[in-house]
Order: sequence, then C-alpha cells, then structure tokens
Amino acid sequence: MTEKKVNEKEIHETKSNNNEKDQMDQISNSDKETEKKDQSKKKYIFNCTKCGQCCEKRETVPLSLADIRSWSKSGIFNAVYPHIKIKTFQTDNKNQYIALVLEGTEKGCPLFDQENKLCNIYHSMPLECKAFPLGFNGQNYYIKDKTVPGLGQGTMTKERLIEDRDNAREDFEARLDTQILLPLLYSAFMQNIIEQQQQIMEEMPQEKREQLEELLKKPKSDTK
Repeated sequence: MTEKKVNEKEIHETKSNNNEKDQMDQISNSDKETEKKDQSKKKYIFNCTKCGQCCEKRETVPLSLADIRSWSKSGIFNAVYPHIKIKTFQTDNKNQYIALVLEGTEKGCPLFDQENKLCNIYHSMPLECKAFPLGFNGQNYYIKDKTVPGLGQGTMTKERLIEDRDNAREDFEARLDTQILLPLLYSAFMQNIIEQQQQIMEEMPQEKREQLEELLKKPKSDTK
C-alpha cells in the first residue's frame, strides 16, 4: 500500500471516529435535557399541617349542591345554612355567573374555629376543601395556592395521590352540575317568592293595601 493511500485511510477513520463522538455527545446532551425537564416537573406532594392558614385567609368557600345534600343527610345543614350565600361573580371575559358559597361577616371561613384552629365540620367539609390545594379544570390537575404550608413537604403515597385526584375531579364535576342547575333553581325560587307576595297582596284588606302602596311610593328620606 502506498503512503498516499495509508494517509487517506487514516483521515477517513479519524473523520468517522469524530462523527461517532459528535453523535454520542448529542445523544448525551439530549438525555441530560430530558432529565432536566423530568426533574422540573415536580411531583404533587401535600401534607396538611393543620395550621389553619388556608381557612383563615379565604373570603369565600365554593360550594356545590352535592355539599348541601351531604349536610342534609348528616343532619348539620341547619348549622351551616346561615352562612350559605348565592353570589354573583364575573369571569375574565366579563361574563357573570351565580355560585353557591360559604361566607361569613369577617374574613375567613365562617365554620373555622379561629381560637382552636379547627374546622367545625371537619368530617363533613365541602368537596372543595377536601381536594384543596389540588384543583381540576376538566383536563388537567393544578395547584390552586402554591403558598400553602405542607405543599412539597414529606412523602406522598400512590394511594393518597389517587384519593386527592379523585377529590379534585369530584369537586369539579359537582360544581359544574351546580353551575348548570343553580340558575334554574334560583329563578324558580324567586318566582315562588313573587307569587307568594302577590297572593299576600290579594288577600290583604283594601285599606292595608293602600297604606302599603302609599308607603312604597314615599322617598326613603320620608320614611325615617
């Protein structure tokens, strides 16, 4: 073999080795990037510390008709009823909707014992509270509040993760049903009140009816 052919062979082998090294480096870098992405997707871990922070800072607690049925069956509805409100909210698209909520006169959940840091209906808490801070939007699970103590702390069993996901999904579906039915129930309820008022007016003596109508016509400043 001539010296020229030997050199060409050496050059070819060197280029081939370099190409293989480059390919291996690319695969290695790709594996590292994939590993980084996997590490960046942190697993959901939550262990309630029972500090009461979630309950103390909430202005309203979303409810569903499923919660109402549960409280009716367990016999605690009368204790919860004074704090149940029907409120109007506005979406980011400026669309309005009505929703069931728990709301007190002060900030925080009205069923939370501030002094003892305990939920007064802990064993019958709303579905939203059971799932918190994990939420479900119909497609994906997400964290509702990333500042909650206990988030990312300790360990999480597979069974516990499944339970939390089931609670989040159940809460989503229950509130979705409520969002569909509540406007109809609210309209029927208001219609019933109007009909009762009309019946009262019809049965009221003429003199009393005239007095009431006259009173309603007066400006508020005159009624003081």
